[in-house]
Amino acid sequence: MAAITDLTFEQLNNAAIADPNIGEAIFSFAGDTITLDVKKLTGDSFTAITDEGICEVMFKLRKLCSEAQETVNESVVDPDEQLTSFPPFTYGLPSAQGLVTVNQIQTVQLPLLANTVKGTN
Repeated sequence: MAAITDLTFEQLNNAAIADPNIGEAIFSFAGDTITLDVKKLTGDSFTAITDEGICEVMFKLRKLCSEAQETVNESVVDPDEQLTSFPPFTYGLPSAQGLVTVNQIQTVQLPLLANTVKGTN
């Protein structure tokens, strides 16, 4: 099997469907455009493009990436061919205010002289 160097939008949709907090596809495709439905991802309603919410969107997208990576890697026998771009989150201790700091890392490769991004193995 060839090394996995990226995820597909379908794989993220499958992770979203499997996630009990989402339960449905978050990406749709029409023509040559892939659209992310932020309301489906976050469960939040928005009133304007000026609304805040990017931190939540990025956290939840990154979480789905990690879940999709885990699923995809189950079918890869050689560990050197598994995608390693989305390692598990690191969680801090709860603060007195009941908040937990979560660190997210994403590792990618940027080929020189190319307008593309590839995952790591």
